[in-house]
Amino acid sequence: MLLDHVPGEDRYGAEAAERATIAVRHHALQIRTLPAVDRLVAAGVPDLRGAALARWLRATLAPHPAHRQLADVGTRLDEVARCGLPDTLVHGDLHPGNVRADGRRHTVIDWGDAFVGHPAFDILRLTEQLPAGTAAALVADWCARWRADVPGCRPERAVALLRPVAWLRMAAVYAMFLAGIEPSERVYHDRDVPENLARASAETG
Repeated sequence: MLLDHVPGEDRYGAEAAERATIAVRHHALQIRTLPAVDRLVAAGVPDLRGAALARWLRATLAPHPAHRQLADVGTRLDEVARCGLPDTLVHGDLHPGNVRADGRRHTVIDWGDAFVGHPAFDILRLTEQLPAGTAAALVADWCARWRADVPGCRPERAVALLRPVAWLRMAAVYAMFLAGIEPSERVYHDRDVPENLARASAETG
């Protein structure tokens, strides 16, 4: 697929203030797509809501030693659902390198990992590699926005529950990538799955 050129620079290494701007704009997009999730799924966007995500993780990670990390994923996702946040369009890889800026606007690119599911996956990805306190402040702002738009929801609890699942999802993404690349390229990515599984284990304690 050919796309028009997007002016600007990829924002690898963006500071917290710029990530905060990206988060605010992305939140507005996710709110706008809430009424469209069923149409998005019908159009072919992967449906990774709740139990569907648990099934996909188990199937995709079956060739890898992920049994301990996956043991409670279904129960964990059931509890996430009880936190009351709606499923919406998720970019799936919302790090600053997938955002271009030209001084006037930010454009999110590379939607190849997009799916319909829980919005917290994107804020967790966007705040990776930031100092803990800085990341926590951006997540707190994200939680406040969702509480304002969905009264009664519990975004803090949802984020806490989804942290290990986010690493499991990244492990599964890399597992799919590894399954489709040339054997000669695998040497550059052989550690991606086990490293993300280790992060999932660390988050569950």
